[in-house]
Amino acid sequence: MTEWKTLEKKPKVLYFPWTLSVHHDESWKTLNEKFELVNYDCSSVDEFIEEARKPNGKYSGLDAICRSTRLNGMPFAAQHIFHGEAAKVIPDTVKLIVSSGHGYNKTDLELLAERGILFCNSPNTASQSTADVGVFLIIQSFRYLTYAEHYVRTNSKDDITNLTVNAENPRDKTLGIIGLGDIGVLVARTCKAMGMNIVYHNRNPKPQYESEIEGLKFLPNIDDLYAVSDCILLLCPYTPATRHLINFNTFKKMKDRVRLVNIARGVIVEEAAVIDALERGQLVGAGFDVTEFEPKFDDRILNNYKVTVLPHVGATARETFELAEKKCVENLMQFFYGDGKIDAVNKDLITKTS
Repeated sequence: MTEWKTLEKKPKVLYFPWTLSVHHDESWKTLNEKFELVNYDCSSVDEFIEEARKPNGKYSGLDAICRSTRLNGMPFAAQHIFHGEAAKVIPDTVKLIVSSGHGYNKTDLELLAERGILFCNSPNTASQSTADVGVFLIIQSFRYLTYAEHYVRTNSKDDITNLTVNAENPRDKTLGIIGLGDIGVLVARTCKAMGMNIVYHNRNPKPQYESEIEGLKFLPNIDDLYAVSDCILLLCPYTPATRHLINFNTFKKMKDRVRLVNIARGVIVEEAAVIDALERGQLVGAGFDVTEFEPKFDDRILNNYKVTVLPHVGATARETFELAEKKCVENLMQFFYGDGKIDAVNKDLITKTS
């Protein structure tokens, strides 16, 4: 059992509330008992900037910031203060930011490091929920069940006998995973149980997963994955190098009949190349929880029954946000009441700048 330090004064934490009451009960209790919470209540980022610049404003003297709630949850979905001018005016007293989410593309890690502020995300809290959506979209890309449901709900008069020709079972097909991490291995386990063959491309092989999942094969050349995969699942992080990883040229390296699922980041797939592959008949099934121009969708994708499109809901499960709150509170407790050793994303950057 962890022995926590006794502090003379509770650390002051700026907390981002949201309209839904989703909490990890024990962590929520700890957060309220061990910290002085100041609720974020600005109507805009500009208002936060103005308030943060006041020497004795309501946000002065903060020790940390906690955004353990859903990042695009109301009422502060459009307010991101961890980059740009807002990040520059975060009070100098702040030493730690904890946030929900696996990614941190809306966080300026270097700027925070320069200011001596540690940033902790919440890794692996949305892995299971995102993996579930990935498996769902893989099945959809083969069987077109969302189209079949749409047919019933709209009392459609369309002829759906074409599903007899285009729909296929995933069993014995090859799934190619680009980016085999915490989410990817969960998908791989499930799809292997459905009888699929699994290959993957990563920066480095994962022998621990290969020994667990029968037949799991590492392909160091991504072109080899394109060539053998019946369905390609994207799970790689977004970087400048992975922008439009799937493009007109990469489709030329794929099978004549291929399926594509993206649960990573929308801009990894070039939308124009997807539309072209659909119209040419090469892309015979697709599932996208993320798209290049979300929340805007091209009609040629929306109106194509071979494509299932979701509004970026991979992480949308109650357990995701309970676990995120638990992780954020654990980091706050360890930093202020424990030994201070936490797994911050930008700790190496702080070391370089100090």
